[in-house]
Amino acid sequence: MFENYVKLPPRFRKAYDLLLERFGPSSFRYEETEEVLKEYANKKEVLSKLEKAGLLKVEVDERDRRRRIYRLIPLNTGSVSKDELIKLLKNAADLIRTRVDYRVLLIFLFFKAISDKYIERERYYLSNNYSREDARTLANYDILTLYDPEKGKLYTWQELKSPEELINGLYRVVDMNREKLKNLNLLIDRTGLPTLFNSENAHLVNKLINLFGKFDFSKVPYDALGDAYEWILYYFAPTKAKEGEIYTPIEVSRLLAHLVDPGDEEIILDPACGSGSMLVEQYLYIKNVKGVKNPSVELIGQEANEITAVLAELNAILHGIKDISIEVGDSLINPKFVEADRVVINPPWSQDGYDESTLKLNKDFRKIYKFGFTPKSYADWAWIQLVVHFTKKRAGIVIDQGALFRGGKEKNIRRQVLEAKIIDAVILLPEKIFYNTQAPGVIIVLNKEKPKDREDKVIFINASNEFIQHPEVKKLNKLSDENIRRIANAYREFKDIEGFSKVVSLDEIKKNDYNLNVSLYVAPVVEEEDINLEKEFEKFECLHRDYVKRYEVVKGYLEELKRLGA
Repeated sequence: MFENYVKLPPRFRKAYDLLLERFGPSSFRYEETEEVLKEYANKKEVLSKLEKAGLLKVEVDERDRRRRIYRLIPLNTGSVSKDELIKLLKNAADLIRTRVDYRVLLIFLFFKAISDKYIERERYYLSNNYSREDARTLANYDILTLYDPEKGKLYTWQELKSPEELINGLYRVVDMNREKLKNLNLLIDRTGLPTLFNSENAHLVNKLINLFGKFDFSKVPYDALGDAYEWILYYFAPTKAKEGEIYTPIEVSRLLAHLVDPGDEEIILDPACGSGSMLVEQYLYIKNVKGVKNPSVELIGQEANEITAVLAELNAILHGIKDISIEVGDSLINPKFVEADRVVINPPWSQDGYDESTLKLNKDFRKIYKFGFTPKSYADWAWIQLVVHFTKKRAGIVIDQGALFRGGKEKNIRRQVLEAKIIDAVILLPEKIFYNTQAPGVIIVLNKEKPKDREDKVIFINASNEFIQHPEVKKLNKLSDENIRRIANAYREFKDIEGFSKVVSLDEIKKNDYNLNVSLYVAPVVEEEDINLEKEFEKFECLHRDYVKRYEVVKGYLEELKRLGA
């Protein structure tokens, strides 16, 4: 359809856009076009042209068969590239910036994409001679439950013709998918979407609906849809970071996947999952790097913020991931998950308020915090102990650099975890790669399956120079694919690389008072400038002669002035 749209003369493309802005996916009658197409002398010609181009569907009105009902057909993005999809979202983002909650874009992208894929699946079953009822029941199973068999009603983007129907339809979709969309209704309410249609920003929301209505996402692969969803999150991340929202850069999540090396048919856990990007990256690593076409991995996440937990659920669905469970709650006090093969986590750094009195609220505190309680101002080693307890094989933890060398209670816990011989690597990241802090951060890799020859050793990797300039945010850096490859290879090879990695014995770490500061063990090689003393002396002599010459000139002027004055 997109190609047909492009081939139309400009005036007919404009007519399509005007009708879409006014009616969106809703049906309309001929007389309703009078005001919308007032600049067109022959409106029937316009409608006929759009119908022939496959952009307008014309049906008989069952209530009065002499009349016709019209409905615009969305443009097809089946062959649209990822860049063009991102361009659509950027236009949408720029449209609402500062005036409408950015998460409205996430809701619209999710609902429109799922609706389009549902309709495509329904058509597939109908083409294979299934009844409409059976086709919709099967599509419910394949995609998401959008058909209510009790009411005989379909709740897709295309069927919900008014703002009121759209909102009520979204709530009904939540009701029918309670397990997968636990708190989507809370997200809808928090964005203010139900009241936006009656506010001064109603025209912006209607433009958004029309913008998304132009495209058919049914042919867009799930990976591309998921990337588009995460693009929205990260596009607004620098701004939202100032308001306290934290997003782990996607390349850090990708690096963690290379470090923990998840496999198919494993359980993967993130106890502070945020918008779910770390879990998604583990799935994509198994799929794209290990070549498993349909990974059968179980993803488990827990998030303290119930609204952020919804973002994680939608993120997984748009990536085509079905086997994921996101719980809401405080993982340090009330973990709602089981032991996992792999754990990845970027917990809140230097979190306040988790001393002995708080951590004892966890009914299993004796088992989980067996190495000791953290000070009230720093919960970093409480999170690390939580991960130690729930990890069967390997874990990657993004943490504040201060946790590597602070003393007191943290030092005591750090000593015991080291002596348990499960710390495999400590990796110093570059500065300015996180949206909410310029601090570099570190990754601690835990390994409960350390080879015998590595049991008493830890590899320190100084990746502080492994970055490129962020292409969109001038003040930020980012990890490139090459940076990720070099760090991951250094960890796997577990050997000394001058200025980059060093394998250190536990005895040496003990001599350093259990200090894990990466710079203490390996510092980047600084290229010393090769100085030619003879040439440098010649330059110095030249500068000196020039200075003496200028001095004599100025001195002559001053003496002349002094003489005249006398």
